[in-house]
Amino acid sequence: KEADVLHVFGFTSQQMVADFVGRILRGETADALALLHEQCEAGKDMMKLMSDTIAYLRDLLVFKVKPDALSDEASAETRATFAEQAPLLETDRVLELIDQFAAAEGRMKWAPNKKLHFEVAVIRAIQTLDQTTLDQVIENLNALRDGNPVAPPAKRSGKDAVAAVADRGTGASDAGYKANDSAADVNEIWSKVVAQIKTRRPFIKSWIEEAHPIGASGRNFELGFPNDQRMVMEHLSSRANREFLEALLKEISGREWALKFSLKENLPAKTPAAKSKNAPAIVREALEMFKGEIKT
Repeated sequence: KEADVLHVFGFTSQQMVADFVGRILRGETADALALLHEQCEAGKDMMKLMSDTIAYLRDLLVFKVKPDALSDEASAETRATFAEQAPLLETDRVLELIDQFAAAEGRMKWAPNKKLHFEVAVIRAIQTLDQTTLDQVIENLNALRDGNPVAPPAKRSGKDAVAAVADRGTGASDAGYKANDSAADVNEIWSKVVAQIKTRRPFIKSWIEEAHPIGASGRNFELGFPNDQRMVMEHLSSRANREFLEALLKEISGREWALKFSLKENLPAKTPAAKSKNAPAIVREALEMFKGEIKT
């Protein structure tokens, strides 16, 4: 039997790993540590459990980004679990967890007390999920400057997250957007958006200049980025920045838009001179002093 094989080799079942990760994602520190202690007392291999945890998070990341790309080996039960857990956190949070557990795995290799390092990694992971992101800090700073109420910290609740996704989809069907798509001047709209960003959210103005309006299809407003600007695209596609940009598009055009981001070939990137010109004053002084330039 599978259970006997797992017991002999000290391995853990996929369902147990899913339960363990689920407790971490929900911030259940005591329950997650209790399950870890239980597995250790049962003679389970801590290194194997760590690698299984990382592999599970990697599959969860793939499921969040593109569910169809998930390996065919994933069972229907596993996919159902991913569907429940995916709304609990953002993509960048999953990446952080993978990095943290991978670093802990490296420390565990030569450590006599592997369980101790695993416990610390679990606690750090849960603390990371509770921390406010840089995007949220920037969003709140801009809200305070504009005299708007500061948004409360996001709660990691599966039901709340699913409800938020459902609410966002209601009242914004494609039906009302198909007639006048060709008449929409995306370049004119986007130039007005960029102008507003420079005054409302100057923190991202240098990134937003890398975005090129590609076109509009239905309710989708597509932005393209040069191939070497992947990091800029990922930053602008974060939840806080996406919601800000979509709200600004609606304010300027009078229509609901859903932004789509993609990398495109043959799109011109900003020149080094332009980047230097838009850099902060202290950076420009350093560039002039050392005769340098900004490279990406």
